[in-house]
Amino acid sequence: MKNPSHLTRGLVLISQSIVGAGFFILYNISPNFCHRFVGYVEEEACHTYTDIIKAIENSPETNEMAKWRTELAPPIARGYWNLGETGTVLDMMYAIRADEAEHRDVNHVCTGIKEDLVNPLYNPQDEFDKMLEKYVKDIMSKEK
Repeated sequence: MKNPSHLTRGLVLISQSIVGAGFFILYNISPNFCHRFVGYVEEEACHTYTDIIKAIENSPETNEMAKWRTELAPPIARGYWNLGETGTVLDMMYAIRADEAEHRDVNHVCTGIKEDLVNPLYNPQDEFDKMLEKYVKDIMSKEK
């Protein structure tokens, strides 16, 4: 599917628009349901990436997947997931699985947050304090 036809591209755009509009409406009706649903989808993604990792790690040397243990990940993936210059496709799979697990956890946590509670995953005061502390350390180091 490297070069999808105009028909395929059109169908994808239409289907994404329908699903996006439907999810938007559903989210406005029941955000908890949507977060729980996305959490379960992300959980399935974690299982899928775990299976992929096992397949790569356990594939015999004669199998095409074995080379993914040592083959470099694409440069864009090495940069996005901070894999370094020697990050392999297997390292990339581990990073993607960790990313999916974080999405899973965030969505399940969001299901239980009530409107009047502070988001346990993001506290603006903590972020401000960290930024201020970094700023002061930078200023103090420039004065020496």
